[in-house]
Amino acid sequence: MKLAMCCLLGLMSVPAHVWADVVTLKNGDRVTGTLVTVKGGNLDFKSDSAGELTIPLAQITSFVGVKPVAVVEKGKEPLRGTLELKSGGQWQVTVKGEAKTFDAAKVDVIMPEDDYQKLMVETPKLWQAWHGTAGLGYSLQHGDQSTTTLTTNVNAVHERPATPIFQAHWRTAFDFTTLLSHASESGTTATITSRTLTTSLRPEYLFTERNFVFAFGELDHVSTQHLYLRQTYGGGFGHDLVKSERLTFAVLGGPTYAHQKFFDGTSDDSAEAMVGETLGVEINKRARVEHSLTFYPNLSQTGEYHFDTSTVLSCKLSTRLSLNASFIDLYLSDPPPGSHNNDVTVSLGIGYSF
Repeated sequence: MKLAMCCLLGLMSVPAHVWADVVTLKNGDRVTGTLVTVKGGNLDFKSDSAGELTIPLAQITSFVGVKPVAVVEKGKEPLRGTLELKSGGQWQVTVKGEAKTFDAAKVDVIMPEDDYQKLMVETPKLWQAWHGTAGLGYSLQHGDQSTTTLTTNVNAVHERPATPIFQAHWRTAFDFTTLLSHASESGTTATITSRTLTTSLRPEYLFTERNFVFAFGELDHVSTQHLYLRQTYGGGFGHDLVKSERLTFAVLGGPTYAHQKFFDGTSDDSAEAMVGETLGVEINKRARVEHSLTFYPNLSQTGEYHFDTSTVLSCKLSTRLSLNASFIDLYLSDPPPGSHNNDVTVSLGIGYSF
């Protein structure tokens, strides 16, 4: 009993920093907590008292880590061991009692080894790692004419979490939009119903950090253009011109095949090209714009074409909910007689982020 009490008292007397990483700053302050990453000239640290901190390496005189880390440099096997920054400015990792020094400015990232292993080996299932938005809009009008309109949309991307060093991997984009509208004239039995449905699935294989090849399939039903069903299949090459948290911009293009069937029973098959762009802009922490434009020139019947464009402004109401305003235009250059070229939808609704 006495021995157990002595051991307990001994453990209680050990300073708290022994069980935590310790950062010492040039001004003499010492911060205890847990290392998150060392990257881009900064040390990200989760402090016991001050929360999450980003500390420039130039402001640190020493660092002593407790848990093993992975020092990752492109093209080299990661160094694994406990991390330390000596008072002379020398970074080192101790592996099985042997100290190995390195230049922190030349490595891509330093992070806890457990976190590194999870990122490198994690391969999400098909139903995992999806992120995007789902929206619902509804409008009701009563007067000489009564109109009800329901719009729904889903925009989602499936991709494994980013790794410290790029690994070739798959990314899948899915889009689904519907517009159901019903109008009736007061005092008559006449009604007008319009339905629009468009959906696409585009698997992409990123063979470099910014370049990818893709295949895709798209289905469109647009009653206002008398288009019963358009099936489009194709593939090609894409490039992420800008890829950051606040701004993304990608271009893509390739050959496609399209089969169209109209309500009057006519149909046609054609070879087409596809050229498109996607743009995402974070205006501030609460507002973001997502835009896409895809243009399909007809190669079999020169001069004919169609394009799809969509712009969505999302304003966050909470972590998951947002207020969405969207503009969608589906254009067909040569619709059947009596049909309009454009099918335009403007809607306001509630969005959910996942």
